[in-house]
Amino acid sequence: MNKSLLFLLSFTLLLAFGCRRDESILEDSGAKLSFSTDSISFDTVFTTVGTTTENFRVYNPYKETIRISSIRLNGGQNSNFRINVDGQPGPFHENIEIAPEDSLFIFVEATVDPNNRLNPFVITDFIEFNTNGNRQEIDLVAWGQNAIYYTPTTFSRNLPDFTCLTGPCSSTNPPVNVTWTDSLPIVIYGYVVVDSLDQLTIEKNTKIYFHNNGGLWVYRGGTLKVQGTKDEPVIFRGDRLEPAYDDIPGQWDRIWINEGGQNEINYAQIKNAFIGLQVEVLPFNDPPYGASSLDLKNTVIDNCSGFGLLSSVYNIQAENLIISNCGQYNVALRGAGRYAFKHCTFANYFDQADRETPAFFAQNFFINALGSQLIGLPRIELSNSIVYGDKQTEFEWEIVNNGNIDFNVRNSLIKTQENTSDTASFKNLLLNPPDQIFAEPRSGNFNLFENSLARGRGDLSIANTVPNDLKGNDRTTDGQPDLGAVEYQP
Repeated sequence: MNKSLLFLLSFTLLLAFGCRRDESILEDSGAKLSFSTDSISFDTVFTTVGTTTENFRVYNPYKETIRISSIRLNGGQNSNFRINVDGQPGPFHENIEIAPEDSLFIFVEATVDPNNRLNPFVITDFIEFNTNGNRQEIDLVAWGQNAIYYTPTTFSRNLPDFTCLTGPCSSTNPPVNVTWTDSLPIVIYGYVVVDSLDQLTIEKNTKIYFHNNGGLWVYRGGTLKVQGTKDEPVIFRGDRLEPAYDDIPGQWDRIWINEGGQNEINYAQIKNAFIGLQVEVLPFNDPPYGASSLDLKNTVIDNCSGFGLLSSVYNIQAENLIISNCGQYNVALRGAGRYAFKHCTFANYFDQADRETPAFFAQNFFINALGSQLIGLPRIELSNSIVYGDKQTEFEWEIVNNGNIDFNVRNSLIKTQENTSDTASFKNLLLNPPDQIFAEPRSGNFNLFENSLARGRGDLSIANTVPNDLKGNDRTTDGQPDLGAVEYQP
């Protein structure tokens, strides 16, 4: 056989095998890869700068070879993560083939300096797979700082993902009494549940950071004690620490407190939630309800995308409370309950979206999750306080079924178009004054303006029960206490 014929035969065989191989590649645009997991989480609390490695498998579930056009680490060379695809390192890989019903390993490393406080608490990235035009992702998560991390252990279609204070929730767990201190930040993924008969105490200067949609749930019969101080308050906020996130509302979900406990919050700052405090009977049940109370003192709730304080059928005693700049209501009270607010400031200048709701709202009913409309008699006391904002009406109520709301509003500054002529319910009010109340309300400064009409308008007998303001200043010395949570200081 001459050389030219041999070359032609070899070329023909090579071409034939090549064609058969190409024909065996699955090109169906509906074809998708399977994975051994949908995310990789590095849940070790690092103590030194270091690297940990995890892996997962990528499966070809078909009877033909599948070709992955690209595997890409989204963060590239700047990511805290690194990937190795079937023995080859690098952030980008092309034309990776997997034989029929076979798989390949991908190894992932995370390098984090946990002592770098400039790191976010949660570092994320993802690996992107493109196959026949289909895009799939594997999420990557690592802890960025030394902290105490809570992650869900229970997953439900009807409830948010959650865990209890000491691990998975169970009706056989004995009651626990847990204290959070300022030794390390607390970072919460999903919800942490204070279960029935459990107690959570949070000491001064403790900082609690919630990941997206996270929250704290004090379940029926549980108890929460927040024990901040003037100089070292307890902080509740989202876990994004970049300056750009300082004033973005709705970064986490809420603090949800049900009935049955004797709860206390003193010197706390709650900001950028969807709902700051939701204090209510468990809405999945019909009455009767157990005794419930919350003492809420020296606390600031700010910049919630929904509600600052939402309460149904509860007993709340509040003083030196500021609730400001919420996307719907600063305060919404529903159904029966006893609510007493002394020297409180409710100011709403929310500017991140249109707001059509008042700062302070009350109604004599609420509808629980079972669809029952529960009519009650709310008893609402508001004294030496301010309800103001940039809407025409910031104090409003709704009454159904010929019911009533037992108001005792006195010595307060109120902006409202409601009828407040009933002197048994409304006494010594400063109604609808011009907008010269606060120092810099558009900047979130709710100290009183030097010539504010709220100065010196308080009832001394009420002020004597709350002699120091939110900042520790005496409000009774001159015998003419100011309205609101903060006494004017020259």
